[in-house]
Amino acid sequence: MKCSVAPVTIHAAFDKAANYFGMKLIHVPIDPVTMQADINAVKKAINKNTVLLAGSAVNYPHGVMDDIVALGKLARKHNIGLHVDCCLGSFMVAFAEKAGYKLPPFDFRVPGVTAISCDTHKYGFAPKGSSIIMYHTKELRRFQYFSQATWPGGIYASPSIAGSRPGALIAGCWATLMYMGQDGYIKEAKHIIGAQIKVRKAIEAIPSLYVYGNPLTSVVAFNSNKYNIYDISDEMSKRGWHLSALQNPPGVHFTSTIPSADASDEFIADLQEVMRDFEAGKITEAGSTAGVYGMAATVPPSVVSEVAYSFVDALYKP
Repeated sequence: MKCSVAPVTIHAAFDKAANYFGMKLIHVPIDPVTMQADINAVKKAINKNTVLLAGSAVNYPHGVMDDIVALGKLARKHNIGLHVDCCLGSFMVAFAEKAGYKLPPFDFRVPGVTAISCDTHKYGFAPKGSSIIMYHTKELRRFQYFSQATWPGGIYASPSIAGSRPGALIAGCWATLMYMGQDGYIKEAKHIIGAQIKVRKAIEAIPSLYVYGNPLTSVVAFNSNKYNIYDISDEMSKRGWHLSALQNPPGVHFTSTIPSADASDEFIADLQEVMRDFEAGKITEAGSTAGVYGMAATVPPSVVSEVAYSFVDALYKP
């Protein structure tokens, strides 16, 4: 069975793809300090069946960029592909340098990178459903195509897994790109990344909180060395801030977007108030999020998946 190697922080869509295509996805650990893919673990995981390495720029849980240069060297050494997941980083990593923020190399300028994915609906501000994948060569791109030349219904050819994609969404994406322009994206990158840095510094200034890794663009993940982070999250929810819950390790993350960047001072003030309430002993009741993730940590993943499937089933009920 062909296999790919990626850090545990790679998007769950890679697990989904491996399941669909009958491939084995080997997850490697991350460095507990940097939260980047452990390059030595990647080296050890590569075998004769490995056809692909993957890294994030940046990853969804912690907003951290994997060492794409090191992954590129391994890909070239073993003559295999390297996919860079820029779906979350998208237009933030594309325009960060022009906005004044230095980033490590992550794109086709890095030898060994063979494909890059990007979500235009995130920081491209386009309608959802217009995501793209870029290939280093036309030859690689052709493997994505499918053609059936003998079908009685006529010659059939399709450029992607989806047999057809809504033209309205693609047109909406193009219109958004034209409206924003390069100057617009640079402006928003400066605004959004600047807000993330401000929030990060505020979190680091609170003794009972700590930030995971070195977030570079829009996401900052954090945990507490004193309190249950999910209880902190639930208290922030009462103030209108719905933070994304993380696991393995526990945490939550704040995502800087245009609206949340505009309100970053209010977020900081609310977080500081919540932490003062914890320190003063005003908050003693556990929230619902802690219960959910506490349960998930004590039962097999298959059981958690079955609960998730039941939830999806419920969405289809009339």
